[in-house]
Amino acid sequence: MAVENEPEAVPQSTGSVVGIVVRVFGGIVLLAAVAYAVMLHVVDWVTVDMLAYPAAGIAPFAVITGAILTIPIVIPTVLVSLKLLKR
Repeated sequence: MAVENEPEAVPQSTGSVVGIVVRVFGGIVLLAAVAYAVMLHVVDWVTVDMLAYPAAGIAPFAVITGAILTIPIVIPTVLVSLKLLKR
C-alpha cells in the first residue's frame, strides 16, 4: 500500500501571480517612498536648518538616498516574483 504525503500542486493562473506581484511591489514602493520622504526631511532639517548649509549643497545626499532606497524595492520584488513563478 503506497501512501503519498505530497500535496498536489495547485496551478495558479497568470492573473493571480501578476496580481500578487503588483500588490507586493506597490506595498514595497509605498514603504520606500515614506522612508525616502522621512530621510529627506531629516537631512534637510539637520543640514539646512541646524547647520545652515545651502540647499544646493545637500542635493547630492538626496540623490544618493534615492539610489540607496531603490535596492529594497527591487530585491524583494524579484524574490517574491521568482518564488511565485516556481510554484
